[in-house]
Amino acid sequence: MSNPFLQQQNKPRTIAFAFTLLLLLALASESSHLQFLYGITFSLTSLFVLLGLRIFGFVPGLLTATVVPCIGIFLFDQPAYHLLLLVEAAVIGLFLSRFKNRLFRLDAAFWLLIGMPTAYGLHAANSTLASKDLILITCIIALNGMFNALFAEMIQQYFPLRKWSGFAFDNRRPRSFSRVLFHFSLGIVFLSFLLNIYVNSLSSFKEACMYAQRLSSSEANRILNIWNEWQPMNSGITVQEQARFLQSLLQSSPSDLVISFTNSTYTVVASSRTSLVGQLLHYEADSRTTIVNPQLLLTMPPEKKYSLELQTWHDGQFVYKDNVSASGFQMYIELPIKHYQNYLFSKYLTHFYYLIGLAIFAAILAYLINRWLSQSLQRLAAVTTDLPLTLEKSDTVVWPASGFVEIQSLIVNFKQMSTNLIHLFQEARNSNERLEAQAIMLQQSEERLHQLAYSDMLTGLPNRLQFTLYVQEMIDNYARFNKPIAVMFADINRFKQINDTLGHAVGDQLLQKAAERFEAAALQDCKVFRLGGDEFVFVGHYEDEAAIRVKGQAVVDSFNEPFVLAEARLFLTVSVGISHYPQDGDNMDTIISNADIAMYSAKEQGDGCYRLFTPQLVSTMTEKMQLENELYPALQQNQFSLHYQPKMNAATGELCGIEALIRWRHPELGMVPPDKFIPLAEQSGFILEIDSWVFREACRQNKAWQDAGLQRICVSVNISARHFYQGQLSEMIVQALKDTGLEPQYVSLEITEGVFMQNMEQVIETIQYLRALGIQISIDDFGTGYSSLNQLQRLPISDVKLDRSFIQGITSDEKKSSIVKAIIQLIHSMNMKVVAEGVETDDESRFCKELQCDELQGYLFSRPLPPQELALMLSTHVEIPTQH
Repeated sequence: MSNPFLQQQNKPRTIAFAFTLLLLLALASESSHLQFLYGITFSLTSLFVLLGLRIFGFVPGLLTATVVPCIGIFLFDQPAYHLLLLVEAAVIGLFLSRFKNRLFRLDAAFWLLIGMPTAYGLHAANSTLASKDLILITCIIALNGMFNALFAEMIQQYFPLRKWSGFAFDNRRPRSFSRVLFHFSLGIVFLSFLLNIYVNSLSSFKEACMYAQRLSSSEANRILNIWNEWQPMNSGITVQEQARFLQSLLQSSPSDLVISFTNSTYTVVASSRTSLVGQLLHYEADSRTTIVNPQLLLTMPPEKKYSLELQTWHDGQFVYKDNVSASGFQMYIELPIKHYQNYLFSKYLTHFYYLIGLAIFAAILAYLINRWLSQSLQRLAAVTTDLPLTLEKSDTVVWPASGFVEIQSLIVNFKQMSTNLIHLFQEARNSNERLEAQAIMLQQSEERLHQLAYSDMLTGLPNRLQFTLYVQEMIDNYARFNKPIAVMFADINRFKQINDTLGHAVGDQLLQKAAERFEAAALQDCKVFRLGGDEFVFVGHYEDEAAIRVKGQAVVDSFNEPFVLAEARLFLTVSVGISHYPQDGDNMDTIISNADIAMYSAKEQGDGCYRLFTPQLVSTMTEKMQLENELYPALQQNQFSLHYQPKMNAATGELCGIEALIRWRHPELGMVPPDKFIPLAEQSGFILEIDSWVFREACRQNKAWQDAGLQRICVSVNISARHFYQGQLSEMIVQALKDTGLEPQYVSLEITEGVFMQNMEQVIETIQYLRALGIQISIDDFGTGYSSLNQLQRLPISDVKLDRSFIQGITSDEKKSSIVKAIIQLIHSMNMKVVAEGVETDDESRFCKELQCDELQGYLFSRPLPPQELALMLSTHVEIPTQH
């Protein structure tokens, strides 16, 4: 089996070859016409031009019709009226696209309306022929064109030319019987006329030659007889006297004959046309001379190049030649062909009438045969068209009759088949009734299955599967609508807490009410889906970024009103992440993933907001995932280290404590700030491992300094709130102190106010236990969390650290300085020390001292130092000068 792909690849070559072949055939036809009598020719050029027009289209066909006549005129000396072929191709090409199978009829109309009047006018203006002769020539030219059009249509109809030329794999189509009969009848008439006129041309030319030779030989014999009588008696005379005698003989010659005598050098010595005397006359050497027989020649006048005149034999002539005995003279008798014009044209006219009569007879015969033979077939075809539909409707079928046994047998077979079909239809109706009942039940089942497959059973919204199909369909149809697509992920904040505290039944009610609000918030061209849990997603088109921001805000605002569930009012928020197609991705998975990333970024920004996806979010998320995945290997590979930032006594300026701060030197990313990896450790729970390592390492290092004889000082270690809820904080601290040998009074735990949000009693119990061991407890970042002064006074807290936000700008902000002053007085009233962190300027240090802060910490005194540098500071035992 042939490969269609290879055929497609070879199409341009095949088309080019076919077009070139057709052009060459047209040029070959133009160079050699079939010659009839009296200069009338028959050409197949337009046959190939019309075929090219039908196969290759208007432009290539018109190109062929332009090139071929021009080459014929300038290269083959054809008459200029052959350019009529270009007009024929242009006119037919304009109508051929609409009437594809009417080539012959279009060409016949062209010749009757345009071609024949134009050809007659051109010849009448440039020819001396009579009008009836011009009409005959014009009709033959028109018949030549129609003959070519008919056979071009037949070749195109009955040969797979489009397949051979590379335009189609197969162009076989059913053909009309009446059209085949029409082509056959007219083709026979045209061919018989062509053969008849050609054969008759040969016989007429032979007859004219015989007549011309008989007439010329009679006159030649008369002159030669006189010469033969005169020459013996005058044998001694000169050549000039012989020529004068011959000239005298020509005076009695017929006027329509031109008789000339030439010497051995072909110079005319005597002639009935005195103007020829002295001129060269050598017919045999002329290229326009044709030798009919040894004594008879046919010579034609010079052809007129680039002329619109028909190149007939009107000015041609027969030439009879004979030798003059006993002399060196040659005798030529010229007989004009125009003497036979009326005779020959009358014979052509007779044949033309014969053609017309035969064509009319063939048309009538074809019509009668078509009516007699094909009419019953046509009626049968009409009756059997859509026969099953007719029988199914129980319509009456009127069957035709035919006098042909084969056709009548075919009609009987159709009748029997129709009877069988009627019985089948009756059985089918009964079966259909049963099937319809089953189809109704099946449809109901399918609707139920479709609902289960594509709908969320809790909220009634389309589910994840429907969402995937819907988004993919929108992406596939993007080219048609050319409108960007927005995907908005919505996640209910703190939904897990609702389930954990109020129960899953209340959580389901919340999801149902949220779905109702989301459906109400879904704007025009936007559809909402539930993917699972508390994740909802909106999909729709949008005009610009402002429009999608409006949609995102509408989803966020849908949670402005509280939810009433279990007789309780719940104020909830929703976080929304938005991505766009094709701006944020070229496929469905990427768009959905980017919307999810934007949603998590919105959660980090705070509850109740939306976030549009940006490429930076991917790098941020990727970096977070990388850091989160490498936390455990970092601890195993000793990538963590501790730096220590001094705390100064505000009154004396002496070193009174240090704070252990963790650092991570990543092998690829370099130094990773704590504010990047500590939140990730908090979320993943790995903070418990990190806190345990930091506490143990700080205790080990402090004990090492003490063993080295350096200043004994308290080291502060930050402890996550998770240790109070999930970890065994007391056991971890006791074991670390035991393993390192550090005394408890040289350790201080820094905790944030968030520790007191959950399990307050358990937290207080743990702090009291650690305080009883001698460990100091410090509240870090005081004033930024959810501290309760009532609970704070119950705890054995040793000191409170004021957050940097209170210290920054304290010298220029009276309200801030008043708040800090009040906090310091309050903390002092509870017998706790106050530590100001983040002191960076002399003015801030001086102001904190005036407010009676107990300890100061910040870059003004020292940045966090590695253990080696801090060891040098501990060895001095002197006051550290302030740094500017």
